[in-house]
Amino acid sequence: MAKNRHSLNPAKVKRDAEALEVPLAGPSMAGRFRPRRRTTVILLAALTVVLLSISFPPVGAWPVAYLAMGPWVLAIGAAPTRRWALGVGYLAGLVFWAVSLYWLTWITPLGYAAGVAYLAVYWLLAALVCRAALLRRWPMWAVLPVVWVALEFLRAHAAPAFPWFLLAHTQYAQSRLIQIADVTGQYGVSFLVAMVNGAVVDLAVWLLPGEPAGKVRGRRRLVRAGTTIAAATAVLLLYGTWQLQRETLSPGPAVGIVQQAFPISLSGPSATAEEILDSHLGGSALLRGKGLDLVVWPETMLPRGVNREVLSAKIDQLTGEHLRSLAGKFFGPSAWQEHLRDETIRGYLRPWIEGGTMPDGTEVPGVRRLAGRVTHMAGRLGCPILAGGATLHANNDPVARDDWWVVRNAAIWFDPNTGPGAVYAKGHLVPFSEAVPFKRSWPAFHRLLRVFVPSAMEQLDPGPSYTRFELPRPGTSPWRLVSPICYEGTFARVCRNMVYDGGQKKADVLVNLSNDGWFVRRGADGTYRGSTEQVQHLSHYCFRAIENRVPVLRAVNTGISGSIDSNGRLVAEIRHASIRTMIPGVLALDGARRNDVEYLAGHGPKVLVDSRTSWYSRIGDAFAWVVIAIAAALVIRLIWKQPKNEEGANH
Repeated sequence: MAKNRHSLNPAKVKRDAEALEVPLAGPSMAGRFRPRRRTTVILLAALTVVLLSISFPPVGAWPVAYLAMGPWVLAIGAAPTRRWALGVGYLAGLVFWAVSLYWLTWITPLGYAAGVAYLAVYWLLAALVCRAALLRRWPMWAVLPVVWVALEFLRAHAAPAFPWFLLAHTQYAQSRLIQIADVTGQYGVSFLVAMVNGAVVDLAVWLLPGEPAGKVRGRRRLVRAGTTIAAATAVLLLYGTWQLQRETLSPGPAVGIVQQAFPISLSGPSATAEEILDSHLGGSALLRGKGLDLVVWPETMLPRGVNREVLSAKIDQLTGEHLRSLAGKFFGPSAWQEHLRDETIRGYLRPWIEGGTMPDGTEVPGVRRLAGRVTHMAGRLGCPILAGGATLHANNDPVARDDWWVVRNAAIWFDPNTGPGAVYAKGHLVPFSEAVPFKRSWPAFHRLLRVFVPSAMEQLDPGPSYTRFELPRPGTSPWRLVSPICYEGTFARVCRNMVYDGGQKKADVLVNLSNDGWFVRRGADGTYRGSTEQVQHLSHYCFRAIENRVPVLRAVNTGISGSIDSNGRLVAEIRHASIRTMIPGVLALDGARRNDVEYLAGHGPKVLVDSRTSWYSRIGDAFAWVVIAIAAALVIRLIWKQPKNEEGANH
């Protein structure tokens, strides 16, 4: 019997869910949509999908975000039954995510379908709570922001975490309004947007036919909502104005950014490693003579294995699985069968790393020579080059025969005098793409999951720690740089941990290396076109800049590369002819203007470091955690605090 008391009781779970449906006395909101009720519900939900979609970039109709969620919430309340409400709520989320993430179909249709189905669950949960609150006539201007922001936070943290398309991102270009992100993180902006949406719902409900007493209560509610929203907006705008006027900026390093346009698919990049390297060397040559302190290339633009651990590897001393594993990382694991002798494998590895003639007579430049070309270019530029590439590392804790060397997605620092040096390896890998989970904790399950990920997607190992690169400057302490790689830069907590350590600011500039070449597609005319992913990716970094009070530089294959100041404003970018067109280019952030670069009004192409230390760096996502706690209390109250006059009512 004791065991049964602690086991899950399906009947109780069902009663708890039904308890959310108990309404207050009087006509329910669903009863007010009598004409063509179900059609109305579907149309309202569809309207939200349209309005919310155009609120995000590239359309960027940011004012629409303040009413976009309203029709969906009204549809949830107007649905004739709970099943209808949850069905429509989930379906609307399904359509929104299917439309918003269309670019994932170009990489992984199966992952796209699973991801869309999973992400729509958050809309389902929001629908469940919002409908219960509506039936109790709770003020949606207070309920919706708590519910929605709590779910946004969970979505950005619960595996598989996905922090895209937060309501805050619709406001990324409204610099004055979003300065509060250095206190609350991006969730403070989402809260305001959701609050206005909730007030729109309260206004719509008040305008519907109802009893006089309800009209009076509704009027009072709207007054409270309007007063609260007006006060909150005023605080945000005043705070933003103060922050934008503070004199905390000083000249930073002169930086050059190289952007090329190499599409990538599961069959590989559209060019060879040498062609990609030549292109970036050519782009870098255009930056000579500009007095730069640093030149940055995008993610994975370097040939594989140009890190020092490989370049200094003693091939003659490697044997057995160590040797085969390294060869497999260069040539593919299937090429190295057990019957091959160690010396035969060395015959391939030596020229591949050192340069020379392969056993089949093919001449290869060698990884060392390719790395030397990057070092030589750094010498011609008179400054280091920070570039992305796949690095290889010896592994003393293998879980399989080919795991004695592991591959990491890394940023490598090329000193003009000493060559490749410090490495930062990406720590937050893309789940079910760069890394299938449970590799070490549950190998059998990992192998099962690996079947569902295309074999062309090589599995990577995360980096062991953060790296802060130091850029020397005469007569004073060096500039400190951190480099989140691609997807991990969209996680606020990751960038915060990179920039700050124990509340102390340990970095002056955040340099994001990305490769969005996956999200382009070949048109009927043979021309590659971009996607909405590129500008949506860019919008995240306006918040990273404010949250950490550091300028952000982006070097992105296929774009969008540019410079964002520590107030979250896009200062300069390598502008595409249109959102659908990819172009290569370079950007010299040296204080001189160029005709082919778009600049923020009143600003030139320069990097300004910031002396401010943000509150977000000290307290992290404390605001979001408070919202989570309130949301939990709200749900508990909905389940357990049933209206006295309707106790046990059926609905």
